[in-house]
Amino acid sequence: MATLVFRLKYVPDEEADEIRQLLTDHDIAFYETTAGRWQISMAGLWVKDKDQAEQALELIRQDQIARAQTMRPISAGQWILGYLQHARQNPAEAFFTLVAIALILGISVIPFTLWL
Repeated sequence: MATLVFRLKYVPDEEADEIRQLLTDHDIAFYETTAGRWQISMAGLWVKDKDQAEQALELIRQDQIARAQTMRPISAGQWILGYLQHARQNPAEAFFTLVAIALILGISVIPFTLWL
C-alpha cells in the first residue's frame, strides 16, 4: 500500500521541485497525483515501499526544518497582499470563502440582535 509523503496543495512549484529532487537524489521511487479538474483529489507525492516511505518522511522533515529556519515572519500587510494575489488566481474560491465567512458571522450574530 502506498504512503503519502508530501501534500502538494498550496505548495510553491519551486518547493515541490526541490522535494522531488530530494527523493530522486536518495533513489526513492515515488509517484505523483494531482488534485484533478475539480480540486477534490489528493495532490501529493506517494511512495509504495514502506521502508522508503519512512526514509522519505525523515528527509522531508529535515528539509522542512531547514526551510523554516530560513523563512522570515509575514507582516499583516504581506498577508493581505498574499490573500489578494490568491484571490486573483482563484476568484471563485475567494468569493465563496468570503460568502461562507459572512454566512457564519451572520448566523452567529443573529441570536444576539434578536434580543435588542
